[in-house]
Amino acid sequence: MSSPKSASNNQPITSSRVRSSELPVAWIMMLGLIVAIGPLSIDMYLPAMPAMGDSFGVSTAFIANSVPAYFVGLVFGQLFYGPFSDRVGRVKPLYIGMTLYVIASIICATTDSEYVLFAGRTLQALGACVGAVVTRAAIRDRLTARQTAKAFSIMILVMGLAPILAPSLGALFLQFFDWPSIFWFLAAFGVLNLLLTKFFFFETLTEENRNARPAKEVLSQYWELLKDPTFNYPAIGGGLLMGAMFVYISAASELIMDTYGVSATHFGWIFGSNAAGFVALTQLNQWLTNRFRILSILRFGAMMQVISAGALFMTGLLFGTDAWLPLVLGCIFFCIAGLGLTQPNASAIALAFQKRRAGMASALQGSLMFSVGIFGGLLVNLFPVNPVLKIGIAMFVLMSLGSYLIWQIDRNLNLDDAE
Repeated sequence: MSSPKSASNNQPITSSRVRSSELPVAWIMMLGLIVAIGPLSIDMYLPAMPAMGDSFGVSTAFIANSVPAYFVGLVFGQLFYGPFSDRVGRVKPLYIGMTLYVIASIICATTDSEYVLFAGRTLQALGACVGAVVTRAAIRDRLTARQTAKAFSIMILVMGLAPILAPSLGALFLQFFDWPSIFWFLAAFGVLNLLLTKFFFFETLTEENRNARPAKEVLSQYWELLKDPTFNYPAIGGGLLMGAMFVYISAASELIMDTYGVSATHFGWIFGSNAAGFVALTQLNQWLTNRFRILSILRFGAMMQVISAGALFMTGLLFGTDAWLPLVLGCIFFCIAGLGLTQPNASAIALAFQKRRAGMASALQGSLMFSVGIFGGLLVNLFPVNPVLKIGIAMFVLMSLGSYLIWQIDRNLNLDDAE
């Protein structure tokens, strides 16, 4: 994969941002492989939850708590890697995070305790989240705001294969091996990421653009970010919209496999179709960004998600678990697919004006997203109602709040003013 670097993969590039119309597509696709470790880690073991519950002697719903445990690691890990990468560059954090990920995956594969599994999942997330933080920041380092939106769409094309294929791949592993084999595979993928970092990832943050403020000021810098309207509305709004997807991930096994009796193999197909819709709209987003304002596309995608979540809410309210499964899945499909129009554009707007704190901005954006996922998972369990209705309530509430914040973004905001 070609890159504008010198012989050393740790040597910084000479220009901080690309201004030509050409995108470094091969480099962006490589970043997609690195960040794909996140959705692989979340989605690949979902079909194994019933088998894991049997192995540990607990219910599927109890094993599903390993999803929020993973989100906890994502929240705190990103908050660390963001300022760390702004200070030392993008390469070193990748080595640290991926090494931790490999160790944690081995712990998950070898444990016979559900509580050690939960701890291992949290450690996995503490390692995996470095990929999302560093890749978003590296793209911001090199590209303009409009190019960034396109780059995120290209990256999602690669990383989006993970949630499409992961559940089916997990189900395939279960046909031939026991559930620990899934975590051994994830450990091997972590090793692959270390190799990609070594041979193809180059330093994008030049010395003069690094954040030299004292480490003790990290909290105050995060607070400054949260007060910045060019960051807070798109980051929090986009986080609420994306967080609703993690509500679905947490509840998917119980809803589809336990409530409707769908097999692990068919569950993988269903889960993959939602991810395919997400990826398809991210690619449509590349075409749209050449013809419409990024904010307009973002608002359209948000409305698409709210309407779909409202339809799911009404379906659960009127029919409960007697609801026609294709109707339930159709509502969920458009909720998830709409992320293809909201996530690349919300991220591009949130990062556009954050030159010296792109890593912190990327980290805080991701942490907000997964905090919503934790909150949404708890929200789902608060309602003593049927599974269709409770997931409908949680997704509709989160997507409504997210859309409201998206509409608070200054409609006159000019991304071409970003440095």
